[in-house]
This record gives sequence, C-alpha cells and structure tokens, in this order.
Amino acid sequence: MTLNERIKEFRKLRGLSQKDFAETIGISQRSVSWGEQPGNNVPDNTIKNICMAFGVSEDWLRNGTEPMYIQAPTFSLDDFVRQHGGTELELDIMKAYFELEPGIREMLVQHFKERLTASRAEPSEMTVEEAEAAYIKSRSKIAQKAGNSALSTTAGTEPGSENGDNLASGQ
Repeated sequence: MTLNERIKEFRKLRGLSQKDFAETIGISQRSVSWGEQPGNNVPDNTIKNICMAFGVSEDWLRNGTEPMYIQAPTFSLDDFVRQHGGTELELDIMKAYFELEPGIREMLVQHFKERLTASRAEPSEMTVEEAEAAYIKSRSKIAQKAGNSALSTTAGTEPGSENGDNLASGQ
C-alpha cells in the first residue's frame, strides 16, 4: 500500500469526508484529494499535520510500519516518586489521598491553599535564620496545641487532681 492509499484509508477509517479531514489538518479539500491520488507527492508538512492531529505514527503513514497509532506515554506514580527521591511512606500518602472521597479531597486542597496563601502574605525578604526561627515557632505552637488537647482529654482522670476535684464537685 502506498502513502496515498494509507492517507485515504485512514481518512475513511475515521469516517471523515475530504472536507472535514482537510479542516482538521489545516489544508484545503483539494489538497486532500491530491494527496489521496496514487503517485502524487504529499508535502512533509501535510504528513506531519495528519500525525499530530490524529496521533498517527509517521512511520506507519510513510512506510506502513505498525503500529498505526503513536503509543501514548505511560505514567507510573511509583516510578515518579522513586525518581524524585520519595519514600514508600510518601507514596502511600499520595495513594491514600486519591482513595478519599472527592469532597474530602476538595476540603484538604482548600485547607492547604489557605495555609499557603497565608504563608505567602508574610514578608518574603526573610533571612534563612529568620525563616528557621519562624518555622520552629510555628511547630512549637502546633506541639503546644496538641499537648493542651491531650491534657484536656485526660484532665480529672488522676486521683486528687484539681480538675478531677472540680469535676467531681460540679465546679
């Protein structure tokens, strides 16, 4: 089969008229007709346009070498994470995120957007030392809140504690 025959066969396979095919690849209907005629030269840019517009392998179009379509590149999250120095835990976190319901994921994204927006509002001309100090301060506030939460949930459980006495006496 010739290049001209492959172009015609491909167009028909896609169920397109010469006019529709021409519009899709950015040439005239007359050029499509010319390109489908045996023995006529098909310009390189027309071949490239067909390949780009339809994901056709240029090697197939020119020479008939299979496969007809360009193989879509595959993406592996596992490989991507490993190539970027990610740990198994980070990979598990990403997978767990995508297992969440869409509404919950949306809330998480909104939460992080707000946090990132707030951090960008701070002056950006900070020294490394100032940035480290700010980070340590924010982490200690989080730890303090977590400690206070833990204390409030266990308050009054120890015998003779003030909070336990207050709770028992109704104060």
